[in-house]
Amino acid sequence: ELKEIVFIIQSQSNSFHSKRAEDLKRDILKQSADLGKELPMVLLIHQMDSHEGAWTILPLMRHFSVTYGRNSSWIFFCEEDTRIQVVKLLETLGRFDESKEWFLGKALYDEESTIIHHYAFAENPTVFKFPDFAAGWALSIPLVNKLANKLKSEPLKSDFTIDLKHEIALYIWQKGDGPHLTPVPEFCTDDVNSHKVNHCATTFSNFLPLCGEPVKKEDVFVAVKTCRKFHGDRIPIVKQTWEREAALIEYYSDYAEISIPTIDLGVPNTDRGHCGKTFAILERFLNLSSSRTPWLVIVDDDTLISIFRLRKLLSCYDPNEPVFLGERYGYGLGTGGYSYITGGGGMVFSRIAVQKLLASKCRCYSMDAPDDMVLGMCFSGLGIPITHSPLFHQARPMDYPKDYLSHQIPVSFHKHWNIDPVKVYFTWLAPNTEDSLNGKKGGYNREDL
Repeated sequence: ELKEIVFIIQSQSNSFHSKRAEDLKRDILKQSADLGKELPMVLLIHQMDSHEGAWTILPLMRHFSVTYGRNSSWIFFCEEDTRIQVVKLLETLGRFDESKEWFLGKALYDEESTIIHHYAFAENPTVFKFPDFAAGWALSIPLVNKLANKLKSEPLKSDFTIDLKHEIALYIWQKGDGPHLTPVPEFCTDDVNSHKVNHCATTFSNFLPLCGEPVKKEDVFVAVKTCRKFHGDRIPIVKQTWEREAALIEYYSDYAEISIPTIDLGVPNTDRGHCGKTFAILERFLNLSSSRTPWLVIVDDDTLISIFRLRKLLSCYDPNEPVFLGERYGYGLGTGGYSYITGGGGMVFSRIAVQKLLASKCRCYSMDAPDDMVLGMCFSGLGIPITHSPLFHQARPMDYPKDYLSHQIPVSFHKHWNIDPVKVYFTWLAPNTEDSLNGKKGGYNREDL
């Protein structure tokens, strides 16, 4: 029965995202009403819990178990851009015995062991499957109840949430004692208009959001963090690749080199976190850049980014809201911690977010504190939620499953380890690769990387 499915939309409180989630909720309820069925429960995750770790899902298992454990059969999770054929979803779930422990989804796997999964299953990473959230995934209530009990007696081990889909699958698997992910062919990430979707209960369409005209080049100020030892090898790559896309760009270093040019902020370089440097950049943006520039992007000197695509993405956000955007990680979320934007993929701020942050007097506890984590802590204390986009990437293209990247038009990647960064840029991020990412050939072959 439809009323036995609880739909959980992995929503966010930013106005652009919450509207998309509300639209999906309305669509699910309309399809259900058109079937003449009793309406299912549809919940938005950002409204479920005052605790900011709700997005990591496992802390909510107890709530799901207590609230829905008696009258429901399935908890079905999806993203705001997942499209659901309710009739097909009912048929698909109906194939599985709901009295058993099921973990269902579209299977992803690592082709090589990767840092973002702590090099798990290094001998053969392809053996471990985890769900592509974009296709939707489901837990049967007996499994939800089991996880809720386990979490009572055995809290989550890691302080960090880095790749939620992999970490959830690992927790459910319980070193082989729990269920593996069961791949479900009807959970799809093909575009809704694709000829392949006739059998699909779910589809996905989120190559790159565009909400009107891209923001103007002059509305994005780009700050590149560098230091003297990288002037010779990393900065030339920025200049060869994406620098020309930026109208306003400055390089911040511990040494002023006129030929680049770099600006010495008077903050010595540190081996670890760069909190002092980042806060100096924020102050400079507020005090020296044109007060009309609504957006600031801070990137590392080994970040590869498409400013062209970022301008499209930013058309969806209101610069009058405090926006702090990028790839979301979590720290200590089971015990009242905070979410943060991981710096390597790029951190995007609306001017008003920077104003609120600096007015708050929240600052680095040391000059070499991790800047991205301190920013997360500060924004959390201000009650300003961070905004996650999966199009920013803390690692290299080969660190992600091909199938996962296939339904994205990425905005950034990070790191130059064992890759040709210029080739990666022109394969994945250059403006003329848009067509090839949408399925038409062009440039390098993505499969080679």
